[in-house]
Amino acid sequence: MNNPNREAWKDRYSGRERVRMVVETLDEPATVSDIAEEADVAWGTADSELEALVAGNKAEEHTVDGQTRYAPNPVQTLIEEVLDLISENSRDELESTLVEHTAQVESLAEKYEVETASELRNKLVEEDLTTAEMRAIRNAASTWETLETETRLLKHALQLYTDVTQLSDSDSDGHTAIA
Repeated sequence: MNNPNREAWKDRYSGRERVRMVVETLDEPATVSDIAEEADVAWGTADSELEALVAGNKAEEHTVDGQTRYAPNPVQTLIEEVLDLISENSRDELESTLVEHTAQVESLAEKYEVETASELRNKLVEEDLTTAEMRAIRNAASTWETLETETRLLKHALQLYTDVTQLSDSDSDGHTAIA
């Protein structure tokens, strides 16, 4: 607990804010106790904030091995990420990034002579490779998968761009203010 970064985190954010931040970064569902410990708050604070997050559709409850665990609501997360893309980028910027990501995926496909990231990962077991080649393939496959995820988000943002910007107030420099 004497970690200076942890102390600064506690000074900067309230316990409830820290609980929200921990939930937003969970890779798998966690118990109230785990979240409370990570957020450095009392169990009751974490439990109360988790109930509020579930009620607000920001988190979901899961039962794992008879225990209630919490995770971010994936639908809400997707919507927020799409809205963030729209509010932080122009249509032209989104389109340019989409083209750039697509070109990177095409380059990886051509370089490794595969059509999917899954096929690329299969090369790890189908071929005799050096450690360096294995690392390169793993890194390329991870990059490919990340690009595919970002591409899906970009496409969602572009599909909704006009509707969201028409429904939102625009400021004087043309960037959209999305609440």
